[in-house]
Amino acid sequence: MLRIGEIAHFTGVSRRMLRHWEESGLIVPASTDEYTGHRRYAPSQVGRVRAIAALRSLDFGLGEIRDLLGPQLTEQRLLSLLRTREGELTAHIEEASARLREVRKRLEAIQRGHTTIMSTIELGPLPSLRLASLHATVRDESEIGDALSDLLPRLREELDDRGLNDVEIVLTYDGTEDENSIVVTAGTAVLDDAVDTSGLTTIDVSGGDRGVTVRFDVPPADIGDAWISLDASLDEYELETTGTYRQILTPTGGVILQAPVTRQPRPR
Repeated sequence: MLRIGEIAHFTGVSRRMLRHWEESGLIVPASTDEYTGHRRYAPSQVGRVRAIAALRSLDFGLGEIRDLLGPQLTEQRLLSLLRTREGELTAHIEEASARLREVRKRLEAIQRGHTTIMSTIELGPLPSLRLASLHATVRDESEIGDALSDLLPRLREELDDRGLNDVEIVLTYDGTEDENSIVVTAGTAVLDDAVDTSGLTTIDVSGGDRGVTVRFDVPPADIGDAWISLDASLDEYELETTGTYRQILTPTGGVILQAPVTRQPRPR
């Protein structure tokens, strides 16, 4: 007879799991001491424990395993269990394959974006801007996309009403005022005081002597990844982005990223 520790050692199944399977009726000790509660297993039960473990590794539920190992298992029930599990595994494979394709697309897009950044990066002054805009406040970068999904259609409707449907749209992200929030702005540059800005908020975006500009003829697949690649590219200049970030949507479908830069602090 085998103690629970011995059968756990032989099968690689933990004592806790053996007790759980016992509670579920999948494995019953050959004997249990009525005074100490010590369990004893027959050597032949090692095979049953391994069979249960093998079926669990295929994600069969405990009820299904009880059927598969039960003496009353019929061919019809066996086929039904196996076909159900086949369908579940096929669905998992298809889902995993789809996620893998998305990961690979993102990796390829990051590499293309990095190549574009290295070939178009410009260091120099950034102009100040006056924008007629709409804005929203979010708590972190993960909420920016939803904010823009609301702001951009509203802004374009406002611009269409004014006959301004072929202008650059400037998006800004400003987290300098409050470390726990980001002000997201969508607007267009006010170049003429005669332009009607009613219904929009006029804001000034400060320029600076030190900034970075990168131009994409085709929008990056993920703007967040593009900013990360831009920051990585600035490492070789010992610079980092700071302040208010700008994303300019050109009338031709391109994207321009701009941000002030500062010298990276030297490690002590």
